[in-house]
Amino acid sequence: MNLQVDEKDIKKFQNSLIKWGRTNYSFFPWRKTNNKWHALVSEIMLQRTNAEQVLPVYIKFCKQYKTPEDFLKNRKKENLFKNLGLHWREQQIIKLAGSLTGKDIPELKDDLLKLPSIGNYITSAYRSLHLGIRDVIVDSNIVRIFGRYFDFKTDGETRRKRWLIKLAEKLTPERKFKEYNYALLDFSRSICRPKSKCELCILSNKCKYFKRKNAIVEKMRV
Repeated sequence: MNLQVDEKDIKKFQNSLIKWGRTNYSFFPWRKTNNKWHALVSEIMLQRTNAEQVLPVYIKFCKQYKTPEDFLKNRKKENLFKNLGLHWREQQIIKLAGSLTGKDIPELKDDLLKLPSIGNYITSAYRSLHLGIRDVIVDSNIVRIFGRYFDFKTDGETRRKRWLIKLAEKLTPERKFKEYNYALLDFSRSICRPKSKCELCILSNKCKYFKRKNAIVEKMRV
């Protein structure tokens, strides 16, 4: 797919989201932690699970396990992660902790991808949000925003398409990437949800999805 995006549209999209994000920033403890182990584990916990559900599990995990070594040596019989709905996460974190014992968590993308259970999204989120290194984050919720705003169809595989990743790269600012990425995550969770809240959307004046939806509503009123 050859999607052409105007530079003015890119700037409008970036600036609007960043501005919205500054006044609608969601505080979660993993966003402020200086513990890189906790930061990396939080991104595993957040896979396919909403942040509010992760919060109590993350807090308990951080109190009990300060390091990968702590987790391996002192792991309780209870599965902390059962409340997140995906039981395999505990095994993922056990493998990850084993690979990090006695080592620093790497910062280079290729090195992070060599760690067990760490894929492209977790790598990009960890680098961008926790290390302050520019990286591009793409998940199904972010794809939904892009598809609606720029008017293209999406499915479960869209986030893996090369053209979509190129679009995400263009849209991610060079300097304010962390603010932008947090704003994307918060916006997808609170406004551009599967059942969208278009009436609250700061992108609606340029959003193709909103215009089409509005046109249908107007047609029904006639």
